[in-house]
Amino acid sequence: MSQPLTIPLKETVFDKENTLVITPESIEYKNASLSKFDVDEIRYGVSFIRGYSFYIGRIYCIDIKSHSGTIIKIRLKSLYGIRKKRLCKKYSIIVDALWENYMRDVAENFINFYKNKIDFDLLGIIFSQAGIQLSKQSDLVPWEDVGTKNYSRYYAIFSKENPHNYKAFYYLEDWNTSILYYVSRYILKAKKLV
Repeated sequence: MSQPLTIPLKETVFDKENTLVITPESIEYKNASLSKFDVDEIRYGVSFIRGYSFYIGRIYCIDIKSHSGTIIKIRLKSLYGIRKKRLCKKYSIIVDALWENYMRDVAENFINFYKNKIDFDLLGIIFSQAGIQLSKQSDLVPWEDVGTKNYSRYYAIFSKENPHNYKAFYYLEDWNTSILYYVSRYILKAKKLV
């Protein structure tokens, strides 16, 4: 069941505090508001801040995009490990709330397409009952030949017979990569291929 979330956020130590509100009906942050039906795509991940010869910090990034192109950007910065654990926990709580309130519904819609034997396109990958096409020009990869790998920064989907036939999606750069992960893994588990 979706739970509302109200969480105070300071992007850096020096910024003023803003409140992020995520409910099953809307998202509000920094004078921007999106209704549930306006949310189109979500991406998130961790970006590292590089110093002269090593990393000196990290930025927890969450972007929420509307159908009209409006983007709510949430950035939580930690330098030299200051507030790292606290920001990581807040980041996880926000991503979980977004999943429960928005992304799960979108993923379930794609799964219902599959269950109703309707072909669909998700991030340029065409899903059908027989398998997937990694692009409109590529050959069909049967479900028995579909392999996946999940890494902290990206998700790869490929042909086991021809590993050079693959696509990789970066959580921080590509919109809705987590939905692709959920849908593809759900289908593979349903077919007992994982």
